[in-house]
Amino acid sequence: MRAYLTVEEVAKRFGVNVTTVYRLVKRGRLPAFKVGNQWRFSETRLEQWIADRERVG
Repeated sequence: MRAYLTVEEVAKRFGVNVTTVYRLVKRGRLPAFKVGNQWRFSETRLEQWIADRERVG
């Protein structure tokens, strides 16, 4: 399993369009960071993000 995911991989994992991923990142709702001019996502942080939302929701 990879430690960091691309926008495309995150979109596929959540079953959404890449545009949705970019929109969530821009709004600060999805944890991400930039490497050069590309967004990357930590699998660990995404799992925690999901778990946090499951507890609230």
